[in-house]
Amino acid sequence: MNLLKSIQENGYVLIKDVGLDDPDKALETAISTFAHPISYLGLPLVMDLKPKPGFQPASYAGTGVFDLHTDLSWFEKPPKYIAMFCVMPESAGGGIPLLADGWQAIDALDAADVAYLQAHSITFPPPDHIDYPPLTAPIITKRDEGPFIRFRYDLLDNPPQPVQNFFAAVNDHLIHVDVSPGSIFIFDNDRMLHGRTELKGGLTSDRHFKRLYGEVI
Repeated sequence: MNLLKSIQENGYVLIKDVGLDDPDKALETAISTFAHPISYLGLPLVMDLKPKPGFQPASYAGTGVFDLHTDLSWFEKPPKYIAMFCVMPESAGGGIPLLADGWQAIDALDAADVAYLQAHSITFPPPDHIDYPPLTAPIITKRDEGPFIRFRYDLLDNPPQPVQNFFAAVNDHLIHVDVSPGSIFIFDNDRMLHGRTELKGGLTSDRHFKRLYGEVI
């Protein structure tokens, strides 16, 4: 399977039955075929995504609904690719990973909304557990290879109507990712938005994913 070609065509790729012997190595091997594994802010290269006390409900270690977003919207240069390894989906049926194609959402908007999202900057603050200054930038930046999207709706105060319209359009293009233990999905963080449903088990949930960022070689 040509992973990069699949991502370029569909925005993401799902790899089944990778096995559970070495999830970290499996992530690094998959990403390294077309990108450079990278970490941010001194965090581990491969992050364990499990519920922990003290985190916002909408965060990698939270238990609430995590609205569709791009990662590191508050960082000047967010990671191009995100790879997720499913160690254990939640046995209670929550925490379902979600994707949506932001390019399709943009195509569904009125021209006036798209123009607004390109011309007006939004201030994106980091989540509570990150000590980093906010970033002000437009949601959509035009590029030859397709729009670059920067979005984190749940951290915005009183978003204007075009931003609300984009959020609604994104949710109209929802994809429930069909993961199982030992599967990997990789997506383009410039194009695809991701999130999850609420963890039904709360802090005792057995949901366990791993995450690795990748940058263009």
